[in-house]
Amino acid sequence: MLTNEELTYAKTHLGRDLTQTELNMLDVLWSEHCSYKSSKRWFHLFKTESKNVYLGIGEGAGLVDIGNGYLVGVAMESHNHPSQIDPYNGAATGVGGIIRDVISQGCKAVGLMNCLRFGSPAKPKNAYLLEQVVRGISDYGNSVGIPTIGGEIEFDDSYEENCLVNVVCIGVIKPEYVVRSSASTPGHHLVMFGSTTGRDGIAGVSFASESFSDEEEENRSAVQIGDPLAKKVVIDALTDLVHEKLLDGLQDFGGGGATSAAGELAKKGGTGVEVHVDQFPLREPDMRAHEIIISESQERMLAVVAPENLERVIEILEKNETPYGVIGKVTSDGHYTVLEKGEVKARLPIDLLVDGFPEPERDVGPLPTRSPGMAWFKEPDDYVKVILDLLGSLNICDRSWVYQQYDQHVQTKTVVDIGENAGVLEFPMGKLLAFKSDCNSGYCLLDPFHGTANSAAEALRNIVAIGAHPIFIADCLNFGNPERPESYAQFVDAIRGLGQFSHDFDIPVIGGNVSLYNEALVDGVVRRINPTPQIMLAGMIKNDGMPVRRNLITPWANLSLTGETHPELNGTEFQRVVLGDIKGLPPRYRPQEELKAMKAMLQAHSQGLIRSCNNVGRGGIAISLMKMVLNSPYGFKLDLEEAPGSARSFAERLFSESGARYIAEVSETSQPEFMSIMEEAGVRVCEVGLVVQDHLADFGRFQVPLDEAEEWFRSGLRKHME
Repeated sequence: MLTNEELTYAKTHLGRDLTQTELNMLDVLWSEHCSYKSSKRWFHLFKTESKNVYLGIGEGAGLVDIGNGYLVGVAMESHNHPSQIDPYNGAATGVGGIIRDVISQGCKAVGLMNCLRFGSPAKPKNAYLLEQVVRGISDYGNSVGIPTIGGEIEFDDSYEENCLVNVVCIGVIKPEYVVRSSASTPGHHLVMFGSTTGRDGIAGVSFASESFSDEEEENRSAVQIGDPLAKKVVIDALTDLVHEKLLDGLQDFGGGGATSAAGELAKKGGTGVEVHVDQFPLREPDMRAHEIIISESQERMLAVVAPENLERVIEILEKNETPYGVIGKVTSDGHYTVLEKGEVKARLPIDLLVDGFPEPERDVGPLPTRSPGMAWFKEPDDYVKVILDLLGSLNICDRSWVYQQYDQHVQTKTVVDIGENAGVLEFPMGKLLAFKSDCNSGYCLLDPFHGTANSAAEALRNIVAIGAHPIFIADCLNFGNPERPESYAQFVDAIRGLGQFSHDFDIPVIGGNVSLYNEALVDGVVRRINPTPQIMLAGMIKNDGMPVRRNLITPWANLSLTGETHPELNGTEFQRVVLGDIKGLPPRYRPQEELKAMKAMLQAHSQGLIRSCNNVGRGGIAISLMKMVLNSPYGFKLDLEEAPGSARSFAERLFSESGARYIAEVSETSQPEFMSIMEEAGVRVCEVGLVVQDHLADFGRFQVPLDEAEEWFRSGLRKHME
């Protein structure tokens, strides 16, 4: 809802009262979801420019030049509030919306990812939300014929009242076919196509820009209903329109409906628009102008078409049996005019409507002081039990219950199955790109700056482990109410952390999304999600290389640990398993160490020295090694006594989550060259074990029974869902 300050500002600016339609239009475009009024003032902290960035922040999708005449397009979006109250439709339309963002630039959509957050599935409501969200994602993506190549899922009590559904779409296009999201020529037609307009999704962006109350059901009408078969028709029609270069501008009907779609086209083109709501194809009778203009019904696109191309555009739409309407035109007056049967229902200056809101004051409050101490820590009595508990913990265990429901190989360009360090797609000219998303929300709760930077570094290490050079970042920043100083402080510190990372590694942020107000008032108590800056990082595998998996593959090869291990157990999965909670200061972000390790590992990859590789992340060395052995017929023998770093106890060496570390399997003949690369780069490295013929996990002081380990790992999530 518009605040009193915003309403007064609008009336003063216009010198009159607002019509019902104008109130609705300002309400949606001045919402947090559309306006970014609390967040965009901080985007200057990101590195956004690079010689390879073709289109960056501000378009439907970011586009990056990958060479040989092709661009990769990526968009990342949230659909959190809708998924909490209607998980199936909320998740499905999240996927539909992100596909529209990518195809609105003219791209062919070639891959999907999803990043999910829930409360513990041991509680029936959370299990139901997870089940329905995954089914919604699966049904939509599978039906529309786009492979799901990866994702991430995390569980924490903070998400019980606010699950998070973040989605990614990846596309490809040649530069000459790119369509921009602007309307720059007065007299051009506005043509909507793809589906009809109904009352579903009305004011969805306003709903997404408020905290939940105890009454969720009242907002169910704000959730859109997706139709993947209609989306397939849209994609087919759009393919023809783009191929024939018939469009002078294109925008999807996403958040804010026609208000946002036409308004943003005019804003970017420096023009105005005139929209006739009685020309919209409707699915419900008696819809009024103020409903039509803000409806967020799915599967709709808005095209800018020159008069000489209109006949051919209509011919293609009719050939594809796509509902359409010529709903208006581009004007030169700088206004958004809405007419219903010739009567003016709204007339607002584009500059006022799109970003003319009065910028709200936001206080950055103090964050809690965290202790670096580890007085809670003691050496485990039973290391095997701790490792089994970690393998079965919800934030480490096998996710195949989720991803087995997705079609991973439709379009036949998926190179590795979900479950590896990153998803990999083959692009034209044989180029391989890897994609990985990460966020450790526990780290971010304890220290938003270091937690966010370390989450980005974790994504980077996964990309590097598979052999890819990082090329760009996309993000989806999920936080609580920005009107609360502590919540806003978490957001600002996280932005600073991601911005610092982007500059430290010279990786541009090319697009993303901000989702605020992810909190709920439950019995008078505010329950806010953990800060969740979801970070997606993409990388390119160069020189005809192939992805390096993490399964052990060569008996008697050496296992080398790169990087230093420090006594950093606060905020870790080990701490969560031992204490049932996390506290203290999480592992530090060490950019210089990360950068040196990245460059050295990529050099070793380029020379074909690494047989298998895993990043050291959640659960430390112990879990990284267990994931390398569980899907392998071979085993390992370990000796961590000489592992570099300040960690002294065995548990610290096993379970610390210090960054900038990899475990690399290197054959005996390649080991001298590998060690030389590390030493020349200034990366501490140590041989810590061997791959052995027998299927075993020998940690030197104890062995983990692999049959039992596999059962704990495979059943950690499944036992709650089957």
